[in-house]
Parts: sequence; structure tokens; C-alpha cells
Amino acid sequence: MSHVSYTKYRCYYKKVFPLDEFGRLGGEYSLADLPVDRYEELSRPGIVEALDEEHQSYYVKDHEKEFRVWVPIKNVALGVVIDEE
Repeated sequence: MSHVSYTKYRCYYKKVFPLDEFGRLGGEYSLADLPVDRYEELSRPGIVEALDEEHQSYYVKDHEKEFRVWVPIKNVALGVVIDEE
């Protein structure tokens, strides 16, 4: 990937995730051994860590579960800059 280092931003991102029968993240995003019940687009809080201009994507760290995913720029709403110390 041709991503470059990027100023970190808080964000909300939209992505289709697998959910279990209770509406929780399932599949590869869960340690529970429950089958995937459905797929839904969710809006989740995260932190933008990098930008891939070639593929028009942000590398986002999920705020709650701390996994990382590439998300198209159009599916990310940027918030405030995170102070790095």
C-alpha cells in the first residue's frame, strides 16, 4: 500500500459488519463462537491513522474494539485532531 503518515483525527466511519443474533459485532470482529446472523452498515467511532491517496481510503482504528480497517474517504466524517505527545 502506498499510505503515508497522517495527522490523527477522531472520526465516525461507516462500514458493513457481520452481526450475531444479539446485534453485536460478529465473525472476525468477535471472540464469541456465535454464527453471523446478518450484515449491517454501522456508524462507529474511530481514529484516522493514515491516508492512502491512491485508493482514496483512510486507515481507521476502531475506538471501542481497537481493530484497524481501511475505509473509503467518503464513508468517514472527520472530527478534531488528536494531540500527540
